[in-house]
Amino acid sequence: MRPRPATSGGGVRAAAPLTAPAVTAGLHLWRRNALPSVLGGTATHLGLAGTVFAR
Repeated sequence: MRPRPATSGGGVRAAAPLTAPAVTAGLHLWRRNALPSVLGGTATHLGLAGTVFAR
């Protein structure tokens, strides 16, 4: 099996670290409460890291 080029899917993986902080900031601006913001951002990060952005 041939290895994938290093640039394959780089744009998708580059967006992964930006998604959870964006969700955290959006939740904080919406609810003005740190606890739901942090929990929502953490859940988003773990969910995406375990499914969508997993290798």
